[in-house]
Amino acid sequence: MGRILVIARREVSSLFVSPIAYVVLFLFMIFMGILFVVPALRIFQPGEFVDVSFRQFSNFSRFALFFVVPMLTMSIFADEYRSGRIEMLRTSPVTEFQLVMGKFFGVMAFYLSLLASTVLFYIIFLLNGRPDLGQVISTYLGMILMGCMFVACGLFFSSCTREPIVAALSAVITLGVLTITDIFATSLPREWVPFKNFHIPIRPVVEYLTVGSHFGDFTRGSVELGNIMYFAGCAALFLFWTYIVLESKRWR
Repeated sequence: MGRILVIARREVSSLFVSPIAYVVLFLFMIFMGILFVVPALRIFQPGEFVDVSFRQFSNFSRFALFFVVPMLTMSIFADEYRSGRIEMLRTSPVTEFQLVMGKFFGVMAFYLSLLASTVLFYIIFLLNGRPDLGQVISTYLGMILMGCMFVACGLFFSSCTREPIVAALSAVITLGVLTITDIFATSLPREWVPFKNFHIPIRPVVEYLTVGSHFGDFTRGSVELGNIMYFAGCAALFLFWTYIVLESKRWR
C-alpha cells in the first residue's frame, strides 16, 4: 500500500504542475457554466423548484466529464512510454498492480478537485432556494463513482498507446457512446426476434449499459446498489484491462 501511495502522490504533484491539467480545469468550468445557465435562468423565476433545476444541472454534468477526463488521463501512461521511464519502473520493485492503482488514485485526487470547483454552483442554488441535502449528497456520490469509471477508462487507453491524442480520442469515443446512447435508446425496438420463440432484448440491454440510466438515479436522490455496482464494476474492468496491457508489454 505504501508504494501505491508514493506513486499516487507523485502523480498528483505532476498533475498540479502540468499545464494540461489547468486547461482541463478551465474547460470543465466552462462546460459546467454553460450547463448551469439554463437551470439558472429558471430558478430566478417565481414558482420554480430549485431541486429540479439542480437535478437537471447535475444530470447533464456527465456530458462535460466524458470529454475532459480523457484529456486528464491521456498522458498518464503514454508519457511513460515516450520518455522511457516505464523501463525504470519495470526494473524497480513496483508491480504492475501497484503502478495501475497508484496512477488511478493520483488522477482521482485531481478529479476530486474538479468536483470541488462545482461547489460554487451549489452555493448559488442554495442562495436561491433549499435544494434537498440528501439529493446533493447522492449526486456527488454518483459523480465520484462515475469519475472512477471515466478515469479507469482513460487509463486503459493511455496504457495502449504512446500517443496521448490517440488515447484521448479513443476514451472520448468510448465514453461518449456510453454517455450519449441513452438519449436515443427510447427509439430502439424493445426486442429483436430473428427466429421464432427466440427473443433478443435490445432496448433494455442498451439502457443498462448507458451511463445516464444509472447516474440519473443519483441525481434524483436515490442510491441503489445496482447503480453502485455498475460504476464500480466498469471501473474494475477497465483497471483490470490496464493491468493486462502493462503485463503483456513487459514480456514483449
